[in-house]
Amino acid sequence: MAAPERREQLLAAAREVFAERGYHTASVSDILERADVARGTFYNHFEGKREVFAAVLGQLMMEVLTSVVPIAVNAPISPQVHANLRAITQALAEAGDAVRILFTDAGSVDREGEEALAAFYKHALERVEVALREGQRLGVVRPGETRQTARCLLGCLREPVMQARLAGEPLDAAALADAIFDLLRAGVLAGPAGQPLVPPGPRPR
Repeated sequence: MAAPERREQLLAAAREVFAERGYHTASVSDILERADVARGTFYNHFEGKREVFAAVLGQLMMEVLTSVVPIAVNAPISPQVHANLRAITQALAEAGDAVRILFTDAGSVDREGEEALAAFYKHALERVEVALREGQRLGVVRPGETRQTARCLLGCLREPVMQARLAGEPLDAAALADAIFDLLRAGVLAGPAGQPLVPPGPRPR
């Protein structure tokens, strides 16, 4: 097997092991057994468990982030938003138990793990904020602050995924995407005439 293929084999095995056992419980020996390779082969590609974990984390991040396609402003916006939500939730569903790597283990590994997770959320947050501001410019998103709205939207993805995993339930990607889209349409996206559904202005204290 060529070196790139062997590395992908090790990554696939590591992804399964980390998903099943978690970072702290998993060992290099577990990965070697799953991949059916010699220890020397592993260390030809990775320095240790931390490095292969970082590679798996980066792989998962890329799968989620690349599932989103840019919005074409010359076409109806809402169907594109819905399609992107479907794509994201499907990517998370296909990740299966590996979502624990992205949503749970990465933040509790060590400082480097926390930094990697922070970089992922920073990038995701910036992309959502840009989309919200562009929507405001086009009149399809209500005026207002975007940073906390973006964080809430990310939470709308993360929390249902984690709750389904903790409950041992399969993630219904389409139902989750539809639920988030309905929430967006009712509480974030503007009405057909460009008027916000919730009037802007100070809220009562």
